[in-house]
Order: sequence, then structure tokens, then C-alpha cells
Amino acid sequence: MRIGIVGYGKMGASIFRLLSGKTHIVTVLMRSEQKAKDGEKRFFRGLERSVRRGAITEDDFLNRKKSLTFTHRVQDLASADLVTEAAIEDYQEKVDILRRLESVVDSKAVLVTNTSSISIKDLEKELKYKERFCGLHFFHPVLLIDLVELIRSDATPEGLITFLKDFCHTLGKEAIVVRDAPGSVVNAILAYYYAEALYILEEGLALPSKVDELARRFFYIGPCESMDVIGIDFFIGALERAATPGSLSPIRWTENAQMELSREATGGREGFFVPHLFTKLVSENRLGRKVSKGIYLYQRDRAVDDEPGFYVNPDRLDTSKGMRENEDLIAKRLLYSIFNGSLYSLKRGMASIEDLDIGVREVLQMEEGPFTTMKALGVHELREEFDLLTRTVGKRFGQKGFAFLGD
Repeated sequence: MRIGIVGYGKMGASIFRLLSGKTHIVTVLMRSEQKAKDGEKRFFRGLERSVRRGAITEDDFLNRKKSLTFTHRVQDLASADLVTEAAIEDYQEKVDILRRLESVVDSKAVLVTNTSSISIKDLEKELKYKERFCGLHFFHPVLLIDLVELIRSDATPEGLITFLKDFCHTLGKEAIVVRDAPGSVVNAILAYYYAEALYILEEGLALPSKVDELARRFFYIGPCESMDVIGIDFFIGALERAATPGSLSPIRWTENAQMELSREATGGREGFFVPHLFTKLVSENRLGRKVSKGIYLYQRDRAVDDEPGFYVNPDRLDTSKGMRENEDLIAKRLLYSIFNGSLYSLKRGMASIEDLDIGVREVLQMEEGPFTTMKALGVHELREEFDLLTRTVGKRFGQKGFAFLGD
């Protein structure tokens, strides 16, 4: 298959590396001739080092030289069967790119976007051939997370979904189908997890290392470590873009980060607010592992906690418990935050139970997905635990039923 990639930032380059190890003919479009030359030189120098290490053979290197191209000319994508747009998360830039692509590719060529925050329905309005357009959202890091979201609109034909599922399978990826909404469905569920972790820090109940340790009872990676890898600025940017009607995210970036958001601003959910710790991290340029300081401080690439006072929000401090809150309850808050987000997405009809289960399981590398886990717990225990969390933590854990269990 002939594949084009537009954009060579963090995601575009990662998608290119994924495809470069397959049998496809891949062309990546860059902003200028010089950037294309520089990108090509760096990439093939890396492959030459792989040959010297014995990681790939000389024949493999030569085959990739023939099948992988860097260019600044959009006309070089004219013969592509599929083109994925992976530029920055800016609506107008994506529209401009998609229109340029439509002017050169065949009318039957598939166009997809890797966006995780912009509405597919809005983008497809700008296209001549809506029936060949879809969201194809890879997760960072692309080479490690074996999940892709196929984001569909009402205009997306089943044939396109089937084609893209098969394509993802050839890449070794699990593809789930989700409905269009501002922001990725799985990322919105993760926002519940990240927010709850920050609430725990602000309340002075645990330090990041303890939060991550307790989270690993259920998930491969803890929320604090994960946010630092993603980048605090990247996550806040997603929250800003999620501050639109219909968003699934439980928190939206607001001017006053300490205010609880209205029910309307959170899609009818009570008890959510933007953690003040986000504001503090940004103001001190603590943007994550990439700058050696984020939620954690990094000393010789080792993550260490800051002083307890850095994380505490005096307006949220739980003076009755301090850092002695029961560890089981903290762990439960993290697990049930994922249950909470998963149930909300199901109630909104964003995807099937099966696909939501697969999506969250793959990203967090759970032994079982959230719905499989909830089914094993049963209606009685779920109701008791959600009621307990609602009484002890807040209204955001309020759940009124578990229809998927026949309740």
C-alpha cells in the first residue's frame, strides 16, 4: 500500500517509524525542502547505526531506502492509497492540509486525521468526499501502545471502518470504534484518572510516588508518571480544546482553576474542578520529564518527590487525615475514577462496552478492562463502593445505576 504522512512532529515521526518497519511505500510531507532533507538524513543515519549494531540487515536497510521518502511537495502524495494527517492540533491548519490533499490524491484515496481533540464532523464538512474521511487516532508512545481509535461520524461508511480495522491489524494494533466528540474518548476517560490523582496530591493525602505505587495495583503505569511523560503543557492544551459543548472530559481549563465547574461545563457532572496544581506546574515551567521537572523532579533521570508542601492546595487540604488516609481508599479512588469515566462514556453512547473495555485495558495495560472488572465485582459491591466514595470524597462519584449489568 502507498501511504502518505503529513506532519513530522512527535506523533507524525512516531507513525512514520511504525510504518517504516512494514512493507508499505511511505512518503512523509514536510514543511520545506530543507526540513525534508534534514529529516531524511537523520532517519537514515539512525538506520545505518541499526545495521552496524546488527538490529537490521543490510538488505532491510536497502529496501527501506527504496520505499521511504521525505518530500516538501504535496504532489508527491498523488498516488497514495491512504494519507494520514498528523499536524499540530489547530483546526484551520488541518483544514488547509486536507484541502491540499484533496486537490492531488485520487477521489477514492482514504484520508484520515490523527487528531485527538478536534471534531471529525467539523473537519469533514470542509471536504468534497466525506465518505472517505475518518479519524485514526494513535496513542503516544505509538510504538508501545497497541491501540488505535477509529473516530467515526454519522457519514462514515462501514466499508471504511472495516478497511481501517484491517489496516491497523497489519500494524499490530487493536482498533476500537468510537463516536465523534470533542476529544478522544479514551483520553477523556484517562482525564478522570489524572484529575483524581491531582486531587489526592492537593489534599495532602499522599506524595506522587505513593499515588503511582497504589495505582500499580490495577494499572501498569501510575497517573503522575504518565502525566510527566505526556507533558503537562500538552495535557492542559487538550483541556483547553475540550472546553466546548459535548466534550467528554470531566475537567476544562478555566481562568480560575480553583473553582468547581458548573454542571453545564462538565456535561452534567458535579464535583469536578481543575486542580490548582496544574496552574502551579505551568507557572514554574514544570512541564514534565522533557524538562527534567514536572509532578516529579528528575535527578539523573530518576523521578523523585518534591517537598510535600509543593503539592498541597491549602483550600483543599484534608486536615483530618493528612498523609494517613487509608491506602486502600486512595487506590480505590484511582480505580473507581476509571470506572466513573468509562460508565459516563457508555451512557453517552460513545462506543460499545467491548470497545471501551479494550481501549482502557490497552492504554493502562490492565489485566482486565474496566467493564470486565466491574462485572466481576457485581452490582451490589459497585453500588456500595460508589456510595462510600460519594460520601467520603464527593459528588463526582455519584452513580445512579449499572444498566450494563442488568441493574
